[in-house]
Formats: sequence, structure tokens, C-alpha cells
Amino acid sequence: MRVAGLLCVVVFFGLATACAGEQAQDQPEATEAAEQTPDRAPELVQPTEWWSVHPRPVYASLEKVGTYQDWFDVYELAEGTYAIYEPNQFEESICYLVLGEERGVIIDTGNGIGDLRAVVEELTDLPVSVINTHTHYDHIGSNSLWDEVAVYDHPDEIARLRTGIDNARLQRYITDEYLWKPLPEGFDGATWTFPPTEPTTLMHDGDVIDLGGRTLEVIFTPGHAAGHACLLDAANRILFTGDHFYPGPLYAHEADVDIDLYVESNHKIAARVDEYDHVSAGHNDPWVDAEVIPRVSEAFDAIFSGGGEFTEGDGLRRYRFDGFDVLIRTEQVLAKTSS
Repeated sequence: MRVAGLLCVVVFFGLATACAGEQAQDQPEATEAAEQTPDRAPELVQPTEWWSVHPRPVYASLEKVGTYQDWFDVYELAEGTYAIYEPNQFEESICYLVLGEERGVIIDTGNGIGDLRAVVEELTDLPVSVINTHTHYDHIGSNSLWDEVAVYDHPDEIARLRTGIDNARLQRYITDEYLWKPLPEGFDGATWTFPPTEPTTLMHDGDVIDLGGRTLEVIFTPGHAAGHACLLDAANRILFTGDHFYPGPLYAHEADVDIDLYVESNHKIAARVDEYDHVSAGHNDPWVDAEVIPRVSEAFDAIFSGGGEFTEGDGLRRYRFDGFDVLIRTEQVLAKTSS
């Protein structure tokens, strides 16, 4: 059932804002900068048999709702909270359906390969709108299936939505190296595009999204992307982290990553770790213990002080920590350690 609804955003202290008119072990990002990287050290970024980790052990402990279109596996994490997982493509994108009493939101919309809207409508009759944590391709693929789309108020994020992605740029993501199972029935790679999307709501740090009896706080966390935001469900003690954190190699090496802002953002959410018990990430594993977030800050402290164990090749280093890795350019580390 398709029901249009307005995403209601309320700022702390009751002040209202207007609605604007305007990573498997690994997962790559489809920024133009990444596409222009001449040598991406494939075994560090994307191991040849990346799919060999499946099935990921965490999913055996979660309540599976079902498999849809032979493409999406759906798990209920808490009451009214669903992880919609795409395990068959290298990104292993995870979208989250979060339901209140009056409406719901879908946090990120994946790769646009399956019919995400149909899955959502199997799960709820409530009106649902989109929130993008950021606008890399593997988070906005099904945006055009909804009328209401919220994104952080940053020109880079708005511009990427308004531009969309053409078929030629998407082709690499459905090659054999990105897939380990067949594409879903009805998907046509020859016509696959992401149409331009006009955001209907622009979010700001501290905004509270009211779903009726349930709220999500917007926390600005730039670094991985310039307008990246996490979402805190304080009542259910869940932090939705998008690509700020996921259990896999955290991408610190791409040209559009601001590593200083990333580390600052991690300190910001680590300072609030007593407000959430679980991290629901944009890739791989939807249910990670919150204690990992302070450890990410410790990991970067170790790297930039000359410590940490790593594998190196083609100008990249992959540092390994408990529950996540850090993929970073050697020159970035040397610049930090020599300063």
C-alpha cells in the first residue's frame, strides 16, 4: 500500500525546522574519486574470494523474517526495526526499516538492484519515507521509489542526489567480481540507473525525527562523506551508523575521505556510547556491540603513533583490529607520524 507522508523533523527544545524543497569483509565506494584511482590494490581492498565469509555467523543469532525476491534477507532486530540485507553483492548493503506508531523510515536504500519498495510494503502498511545517511551509490539505489527523501544539509550530498547515476557508471557493480549469486528476476542491468532525486527534507545536527511514539536523533558525523550523519534511536538504544562504522575495512584511503573529520566524528559518538547498546551498520553485520566505537578511536591513535599491525601493497596499508580493519594510504600514515 503506497501512502505518501511528510517527514516530520523537530529540533531539540521544540523548535521546528521547515521541510526544504530542495562493507563482506569489504565494500567499495562509488565516488568519482574512487573510480579514478589507477590502482586500488585489489587484494587489500577486495579479496578474490570475498564471498567465502558467508554465511556470516551473526545472522544465525538474529530473527529472520524471510528472503524476498531471492535478493533480500530480512531480520527483525527489535520491535519495529528490520535489517534488509543484500548478501549476494560485494557491498553487502543493509537498509533499515524503522517503524513508529504513525509512520516509518527506511534508512538508506541500498544498490537499487531488487525492488526494495515491495519488501517494505510486505513489512508494514504505515507510510514510509527515506533517510540517507550519505549519498554514495550503495546507499541511494532505490531512492526514486519513494516521494519523501531526507539527507543532511550539505552541498555535496544534495548535489549527488540531484545528479543521479547513469547506466555506464553502474555497470562495474554487476560484474562477476561483484556478484556471487544471480541477479533477481526482472532486474535489467542494461537499463539500470539512479534517477536524480530532489531531497524533500534537509537534516541538521541535533534534529529529531518523530515517527509517532519513537524518535531518531540526527548526529552529524562527517569524514567518510562530507555530509554523513548517524541516527540515534535512544529509546531502543540503537545507533544507525551508515558507513561511519561497519565491521570490515573502514575506508580511510579514498580521495573524498577527510580523516581528521572522521576521527573527530568518532570521538563525538564515542562520547555518547552510554546512550546505545548496539550499532546497526550500513554493511555486513547489523547488530554490533556498542563498545566497538571507542575502540575505533583507539585504533586511529595507534596507527598515527606508528603502531598497529598491517599488510601493505601499492601504496595502501590494511591495519587489522578486533572486529574491523582500517584501509589507509601509506602516505597518510607517514604524514601523520612525522608531524
